[in-house]
Amino acid sequence: MKKATLLALLVCGCSTPPPPDKATPTPESQAVVVAPASRQELDGNLRLTGQVKATESGSVILTAPLDGVALRPLVKVGSSVIAEQPLVEMNSVYGLTSLQILERLEKEQDDVVEARGRLSEALTHETEAQTSLGAAQSKVASLRADLRQAEAELQFAKSDVSRKRELVEDGITSRVELEEARTRLSKAEAVAQAATQELSIARGQVPLFQRNISQYRQAVRLAQESVNLSESNYERNRAVLSQAQLVGTDLPADLTALRLGGSKPSGAAEASNFFVRAPISGVVTKLSVTRGQRVQSGAEIGQVQELSQVYVDANAFEADVASLKVGMPLQVTSNGRTYRGRLDYIGRQVDPQTRTIPVRSLIHNPQGGLRPDTFVEVIVDLPGGPGLTVPKSAVLSLGSEQFVLVEGGPGRYERRPVRTGVESGAQVQITKGLKEGEKVVTQGGLLLEAREK
Repeated sequence: MKKATLLALLVCGCSTPPPPDKATPTPESQAVVVAPASRQELDGNLRLTGQVKATESGSVILTAPLDGVALRPLVKVGSSVIAEQPLVEMNSVYGLTSLQILERLEKEQDDVVEARGRLSEALTHETEAQTSLGAAQSKVASLRADLRQAEAELQFAKSDVSRKRELVEDGITSRVELEEARTRLSKAEAVAQAATQELSIARGQVPLFQRNISQYRQAVRLAQESVNLSESNYERNRAVLSQAQLVGTDLPADLTALRLGGSKPSGAAEASNFFVRAPISGVVTKLSVTRGQRVQSGAEIGQVQELSQVYVDANAFEADVASLKVGMPLQVTSNGRTYRGRLDYIGRQVDPQTRTIPVRSLIHNPQGGLRPDTFVEVIVDLPGGPGLTVPKSAVLSLGSEQFVLVEGGPGRYERRPVRTGVESGAQVQITKGLKEGEKVVTQGGLLLEAREK
């Protein structure tokens, strides 16, 4: 019996049980490993995915100041440029001449005056219609009072005729007085009928005046839109004229003043060749014109970006924002290079779709290694402190849900939703869903999940 027992022990390979603090293979499968949730001192960080953005003052769109033709680009995309450096040479000889710009401005100034006149006329009509409506409503109120008075007099006349008839039958009064009462009744009926008709006519005028007011208000609205449009056209072409002067358009002295009347100025020099220059020092990130291309005034022809400082925008989940504060140190990693900075902004509004909040940092980028619209990794350094942790491998994800598999007994596992916090080395903080000492699956969790399905 002792030999059999010894042989069984050798076959089973039994030995002293492992310490409870170490990961322990479950009896069900050697592929599944569990470990207890434990409290540790955390000196962790929060990892986010960020995107590089140019700063407000560090990105400028280049536009054509005049209608014309691009003679030749002087730089290429990626070129470093300094402020005022020529980027594109243009010629506006095929676009608007100075005289044409001035003539258009004169016409549009006339359009502004005419549109304002129409607006003033429409406002006058609306005011008159409002006055007529008020008079009509006052007349209706007065005629109602007259009708009430006429109806009261008619009722009195009817009563008087009835009373006189009874007195005549009793021999108390004469028939002459009865006939006089009947005459007064006929007059009262006529007055009441006339008051009713006059009130009906006055009431019918009120909706007419109301419709007139509605039409005049629409006319006022259209006239105001016309004023806005004509003023916008005028201001736009006045800006074109100013820009033409800035880039070297030769304007004779007698063409520099606008006049609504009088004789037309004679002769004007056409705009000569000019350069579209870099408004700031930086890098040409876009150039959308080619040699000989016709370009309209205001059209985008390129972009210059100054990248010595850039924004890095990221999105943090609601649960993570509580641990973030403005001024926290962070590092941005891109293409093997690390840039250090601080958290400058934490948003206040939650995205209803992703349940995240935007955060932003301003990163020094003297060599231009961080390029706009590229994705980077953002690691925010969080202050240390005690926290409940499990190995990172214990946390599984399904869509936006994070969960762990908690051992409930030999061969029994329970899926438990959890909320994670900071990462510290190979451990991750659990802020909700677990208690200290509960054992979670650290290896083989995916196998168990597949088996349950």
